Amino acid sequence: MQVGPYVTRRYLPALFTMILAFTIYPLPSVLATSNTPTYVLGVSNPTDPLIVDLQGLTSSLTILPSVTGLSLVGSNSILFVDGSWLQSVSSVDPTVLSLVAQEPLKAIPTIVVRGAPSLIANSIARLVSTKVPNLPLISEGVQIIGTLPDGTPQGNTFQVIAGFDYAVHAEFSWAQQLLPKAGVSAPLTGGLAKRTVSPLATPSGPSFGSWTFAANAQTSTGDFFSPVARVSYNFTGYELQNSGSSSYKWFNFFTNETLQPGISTFSNSNWRTAEEIDHVVLNNQTSNLLVSHGPQLFSTSGPSVLTYTIGTQAGFLNALTSANQTQSYFLKNTQVTDITTNSTSNIGWDHQVNAQTSAGKLTFSIIPGWTDRITAPGRIDLRGVLTSYFEDFSTNSVRSTSLSFSIFGG
Repeated sequence: MQVGPYVTRRYLPALFTMILAFTIYPLPSVLATSNTPTYVLGVSNPTDPLIVDLQGLTSSLTILPSVTGLSLVGSNSILFVDGSWLQSVSSVDPTVLSLVAQEPLKAIPTIVVRGAPSLIANSIARLVSTKVPNLPLISEGVQIIGTLPDGTPQGNTFQVIAGFDYAVHAEFSWAQQLLPKAGVSAPLTGGLAKRTVSPLATPSGPSFGSWTFAANAQTSTGDFFSPVARVSYNFTGYELQNSGSSSYKWFNFFTNETLQPGISTFSNSNWRTAEEIDHVVLNNQTSNLLVSHGPQLFSTSGPSVLTYTIGTQAGFLNALTSANQTQSYFLKNTQVTDITTNSTSNIGWDHQVNAQTSAGKLTFSIIPGWTDRITAPGRIDLRGVLTSYFEDFSTNSVRSTSLSFSIFGG
């Protein structure tokens, strides 16, 4: 009669181990808002903040025990990687980074959080990418959706500079929008760029080239500038196809800066949008040359749409084809001035918003653009500074937020 209790005590630890194993791989989520298959690599603790945050976002969450588990990650999945783990392991075994980098190359949105977020993006050759120095980068997502004829990867990246919880939620939302939709066999070319920038390409023909999506790089400040403002930056690049030239290649860039003043974003904030001053400068003027930019002069008191065109014209600065893209964005009570000092190497814009009007409370998307001509052996190499000014009339104060960036690759 002692056998039953003895057997129960003997096998209880084994039973508990089995239950624990199934609890970790995969993990359940009660309050999840989606069922998107999501995998985490480099985290073993189920109570890690990354796991806890993701459990609130998806009901299909799996912790991968090692890089061998990457074979489970499907085409409709999202992969999160702990950057501290990746940096440590890759320093001992560089093949680990190569294996993980294969995931974004298969169009799977791959997000590095903590540690060294840019490890994966930096490992992908010729990817057109951005860097935001002097800011506390906490995460970066990468997805490659194809390759242009000259070998340039078509890629999407998304960086968050502050706020761990905000970064996890923002990266997850970014990745979800890039996943294949029902009835679509592959990710939509352009990803988020299609939603935020809709330039019109000149039709292809014997004397015309065409612009093809090359890269979309986004950065969000999260609450880094609270309570003054939240600012997001969306850099979208297009490469000229059918140029007819073996000596040069051309890229169009659009910088979508979305300014959310504190008065409409944070509680008990009186900060209003007042001004945006942007500069773009070439680092390498030997291989890079700016051949077009916009907008230039514009003024409006009421709600108006600003429209400009950039691109190439046959016969101008060695261009053999004509190809343009047109961009438009909404403004109100705003004066736009071209503050360019050298149209081929140092360009700039000043958007002055009348903060005392309702325009100061609005969220604006300011979208300047430019065309960069690059020598065939060369690479994109430019930098810029985007500075936003905000006013608080209750204290007669002015504050500014600034993002320095560089664009390289291609």
